[in-house]
Amino acid sequence: MSDLFSYLSEEPAEEKKPKAAEESVYSVHELSIRIKGVLEPEFDDIWVEGEISNYKRHSSGHHYFSLKDERAVISCVMWRSTGDKLDFSPENGQKIRIKGSVSVYEAAGRYQIDVKRMILSGIGYLQAQFEALKMKLFEEGLFGQAHKKKLPLLVKNLGVVTAETGAAFQDIKKVIRSRSPFMNINLFNARVQGKGTETEIIDGIRYFNSHPELADVIIIGRGGGSLEDLWTFNEESVARAIWDSALPVISAVGHEIDFSISDFVADVRAATPSHAAELVSLNMSEELHKIGQYESRINNLVVSYFNYQKEIIRGIENSHAFKMPADIIRNYTVGLDNLEDNFDAYFLQKMNKENMRLEGFDGILRSLNPESVLNRGYAIVRDKKTSKIIPDVKTTSHGQQVEIKFRDGSADAEID
Repeated sequence: MSDLFSYLSEEPAEEKKPKAAEESVYSVHELSIRIKGVLEPEFDDIWVEGEISNYKRHSSGHHYFSLKDERAVISCVMWRSTGDKLDFSPENGQKIRIKGSVSVYEAAGRYQIDVKRMILSGIGYLQAQFEALKMKLFEEGLFGQAHKKKLPLLVKNLGVVTAETGAAFQDIKKVIRSRSPFMNINLFNARVQGKGTETEIIDGIRYFNSHPELADVIIIGRGGGSLEDLWTFNEESVARAIWDSALPVISAVGHEIDFSISDFVADVRAATPSHAAELVSLNMSEELHKIGQYESRINNLVVSYFNYQKEIIRGIENSHAFKMPADIIRNYTVGLDNLEDNFDAYFLQKMNKENMRLEGFDGILRSLNPESVLNRGYAIVRDKKTSKIIPDVKTTSHGQQVEIKFRDGSADAEID
């Protein structure tokens, strides 16, 4: 383009000035074509940064605006096909970067930039990058709570990845020394701001993972600052190094209101470096106070328990059973005597009933004894040969030998 301006502003030397008949005369269209031929090939597919002004979206869907800085303004057009792909809404005053080509509009005698791509610049650009990476890692599951590692109950060795001269490290040391002076603090000195510093943070995380005897927990972080200042902790490589860490990682970047990608990936997010130090340390004075409280509670419980047992013993001592045991034994003795008397009476009654039954059976048996009828003058006739009783005369025969038994003896006879 500078060649064009040099060409247009160049004045021929007097001695070389051509004759009037030899001077070329361009039509307006021809000159526009010449300008177009110089500008468009020279400024094709370039990036330009500036501030949006006079923004308008036409009903056709095309975007028309100017891009300006402190010293110049240039017209821009972004066709609908490109504008529909934007992930933000352009507004006047936004600082942006556009990629496109310079084109000459011959009919109006002006040039403009045909925009092929538009992104936010400065803070807006960084914020867009931040949101895009945040969404990407979220969808990959790097923020999931199920993968978060718990902090040890008691941390003996602490690994810190930050700048040795920074306020963050001084704050961490101050808190640890006041709360848990027994804790070992091991620092991996790393720059925390500027291009390429993310590699130093990654090296620190990997160093403590390869030397686990130096760290039970890793703290990474720095003090507050702008989005650009904190950008090291928004790098994807740092996020993945935190994810790959076998040791728990606490992210303590900036102030409480600041959030970084490392905060979302880390196992624990601390509002500040001092807060991170509090999370991994025990307040010894508070712990000693708790121990004193526990001791007092235990003593009170023991005293209460023994007092309770003493009351039980006093109750036993004051009971009727404990004071007059003889009365209880006497009562049991009387009860046993009553049981014995009742048993004797019952047994005697039972024997009398059984004797009466036996006597009744004996009388019945006596009455059924065939010989008992002999005492009343009767006799029993038996066949002499068979010894069978002859019950009636029909069973006798002439000349039959029989035996007649009387009360006091027997006699033989013959049936005639």
